Amino acid sequence: MSIMDALQRISFEWGVRCFGEQHMKNFSIRSLRFAEEAVELCQCAGVDERTLHLLIKTVYERPTGSAQQEVGGCLVTLSVLCHLLNYKIEECFETEVRRVLAKSPEHFAKRNLEKIHLGLNT
Repeated sequence: MSIMDALQRISFEWGVRCFGEQHMKNFSIRSLRFAEEAVELCQCAGVDERTLHLLIKTVYERPTGSAQQEVGGCLVTLSVLCHLLNYKIEECFETEVRRVLAKSPEHFAKRNLEKIHLGLNT
């Protein structure tokens, strides 16, 4: 098993402990949480909020793609970004998994409930 496979399994199991299996198996919710992380990354890079709104509008005006192709696109784009920043994607992944595992599941469950109360769950 590769390090990426192991981290993927560990991440999913962590999510089940924090949010429950139903939440972790919900494609829309998982995609929304991914978008949240992508927006936070854009924020770190200084991308203007108006530009993100324009991007969302532009994407939603296009035909819907396939999940597998879009995941691949996310991974290629993230890989290129990591190369630009001189980060190793596996190290970033492992560091983040270690960080979240060091906190209690209750901490993340509480944060998740706050997002759900804002309507960020579908």
